[in-house]
Amino acid sequence: MLRLSRFGEKGLSTRGALPRLAMTSWGHDWLTRRDAPQGEYRVPQVLDELCERGYNALRVDAFPHLLATGSDGVHSERFQLLGHGNPWLAPRKQLLDLASQARSRNLRLWLTSRFLNDTQARRAFVRRPRDFVDVWSQTLQLLAEHQLLDTVVAVDFCDEFTSPETTHGAWRSLFPRHPLNPLSRLMDWSAESEQAVERYLLDVPRALRALFPTIAFGVSVSTQTEARLRKLDTSELDFIDTHFWLDDDPRIGLMTGAPLALTGNRLARAVQTQLAGLAWRTRGVAWVRQLEERFETLSEFARLRRLQPVVGGGYVHVASEAAADWRWVQDVSEAMITTALGHGVSCMITAQQARPQSQGLWREIDWHRDMTHRILTGPGR
Repeated sequence: MLRLSRFGEKGLSTRGALPRLAMTSWGHDWLTRRDAPQGEYRVPQVLDELCERGYNALRVDAFPHLLATGSDGVHSERFQLLGHGNPWLAPRKQLLDLASQARSRNLRLWLTSRFLNDTQARRAFVRRPRDFVDVWSQTLQLLAEHQLLDTVVAVDFCDEFTSPETTHGAWRSLFPRHPLNPLSRLMDWSAESEQAVERYLLDVPRALRALFPTIAFGVSVSTQTEARLRKLDTSELDFIDTHFWLDDDPRIGLMTGAPLALTGNRLARAVQTQLAGLAWRTRGVAWVRQLEERFETLSEFARLRRLQPVVGGGYVHVASEAAADWRWVQDVSEAMITTALGHGVSCMITAQQARPQSQGLWREIDWHRDMTHRILTGPGR
C-alpha cells in the first residue's frame, strides 16, 4: 500500500504522512454557538485567538448531510437543528467563511461530522457507503468551487463511527438491534456486522480519494471500537483517529466519581470534578502506566496496518465547568500528549475543553502555547 509523500502548500499529494497538527476540536459548536449571546465563536476574532495559542489546525463538524442536495435535487441554505437550542443554521455560507478565514491564517481544517438531527431528518438518508461518499463529495466540491479545498487536510467521514448517535442512518444496515438500546455498545459484533462495517471502511475512503487525491481520509473511533477494527480490513484508510478518555477504564471512572457526573444534581456534579482531581493526584502515576499500554497497542496496530495514528478526541469529561479543577484537566492532557508523542502520534488535540466556551481553560494562553509547541516539535513520526 503506497503511503503518503509530503504536505505542501496545496495539501497532501498522493497518499502519505499527515503533517504535524496541533488541533483543537470545536465539533458542531463553531456553528451552533456562533450566534450565541456570548459570541464565543465570532469569526475572525476566535481564529485569531486560536493562532495566538499556537494551533495550526481546527477540527470541526462540517454538516455534510445539510450541505448536500436533498433527495429532490435541491439544496437548502438554512436548517433548524433539533436540540442544541434548536438553532437555525446556514452551513454552506458559514463553512465557506470559516475556510476562507482559516486560509488567511494558514490554519488547516480537519473535517468530520456527528450528523446531527434537523427538522428534515436529513441524517436518516445517510445510510449506505455511497451516501457517505455523496454528501462528503458535495461538501468538498463546494470548497473546491470556491478555491478553498486546499484548506482541508483530512476528512473523518463519521465521528466515532458505529456509535449509535453518529451512525444513525447506517445503524440498521450495520447491526440487528435498536440504536437506543443502552447495551448496544457492549454487544459483540456478529460476522455479518463485521462484514457490513468493513464495507464502509473500504468503500467510502476509496471512492472519496479517487475524487480528491490531495486529502487524507479515515475515520474516528472510540477505544472500544478501535479494538474491534483490528479484525477488519483497514487498507483504504489513511489514518485511524482514536478518542482516548481517562474513564474508558471503568475502574478509573469509579475512582474519579464518574457516576456523580450522570446525576442531575448540581452539587454532585460539582463535587465530582474535585474528586477527579484528587484521585488523579493520588493515582496518576499508575494511570499513566495504563496509558502507556493503551498507546503501545494503538501504535503497534497503526504500524502493522500502515495507518497514521491520530488522537482527535479526549481526554477527560468535566461534569461542571463552573466548578472544574482545571489544573486536573491540564495535568491529564499533558500526560496524554506526552504519552502519545512517545508512541508516534503527531496529530492530536490538546484537550476537549480547548474551546472558547470553556473559559477557565481557554484563558490559559501560556499553557496552550506550551502544549501546541510540544506537539509541533516533539517526537513522533
